[in-house]
Amino acid sequence: PRPVKARVTMGCLISKEAPTNAPAGRGPSALDVTQLKSYRDLFNRLDTNKDGKLTARELQEGALRELEFEATAKECKILVDEVTRTGEVDFSEFLTVMCTGVGPAEEVLLRRFNSVRKKLKYHSADLMAVAG
Repeated sequence: PRPVKARVTMGCLISKEAPTNAPAGRGPSALDVTQLKSYRDLFNRLDTNKDGKLTARELQEGALRELEFEATAKECKILVDEVTRTGEVDFSEFLTVMCTGVGPAEEVLLRRFNSVRKKLKYHSADLMAVAG
C-alpha cells in the first residue's frame, strides 16, 4: 500500500484520505481539505465582527442563526472555557473543539452543544440528589 501523505496543523491531522481507524470523539479526528474548509466557513459565519475570534455571545447568536439551536449563555461560556482562558476562541482553538467529531461542521457543533447541555443536566440532577 502507498503511504498517505499527511501533515498536522492546529492539533488535527490533515490528510488526503481519512484513516479508517480514526476514532470519533476520542481526540483529534482526521480532517481532509474539504472538512477543514467546512470548519473554516462555519467559523467565519459565527465570527460576526470578523476579528478572527469567537466570543460566547457570538457563539450563542450563531448557534441560533446557523444551527437553529437555542444555546444558553452558560452553555456557550462552557464551550469557550473548555479551550481558552481568554474568553475568545481563535480558529485553531475552534478546531480543538470540532476535531472531536466527524460529519458536517454544523452537525459536529450541534453535538458539542448537546453534550454540554447533557453534562449540565446531569450535574444539576446530582446537586438536587445531594441536597434532597
